[in-house]
Amino acid sequence: MKNFCLFVLIFLIPTFSYPQGSATGCLITDAGANYNKVYTSKNLNLLTGGHALYNNTTSTSLSTDYCSWQTVSVTGNTCGVCSLLGLCALGVCACVGTVSYGFEGEFNMVQCNLDDHTWFFGAAIGLFGILIIRKRTKL
Repeated sequence: MKNFCLFVLIFLIPTFSYPQGSATGCLITDAGANYNKVYTSKNLNLLTGGHALYNNTTSTSLSTDYCSWQTVSVTGNTCGVCSLLGLCALGVCACVGTVSYGFEGEFNMVQCNLDDHTWFFGAAIGLFGILIIRKRTKL
């Protein structure tokens, strides 16, 4: 029984100890090539106004074992990411290529549901059952 508890501790603890990532910028929520990325670098904005336009070359994607982004704080502003080149001047933003729209703010990565790890729990329960059966048949 001690071996089983040690086995569970060795394999369960690393499963839940992944570092959490965060990013500040423009989260694109529509499906497409830019989906589930937070763009962190703004394009040049001459004189304030209009929505923020972000550079498409600097983004933070979800890490392994993370499924979505959780909003920490949102500015309430919409933002866009230009596929090629974008510039904002006097409150008017121009984009060469296509624009993907999202929300500006700070976001944290959210781990996948526990359902993604059910195979591990099933294997652990099966191993525990085998150990109990072997112990009972030896008596």
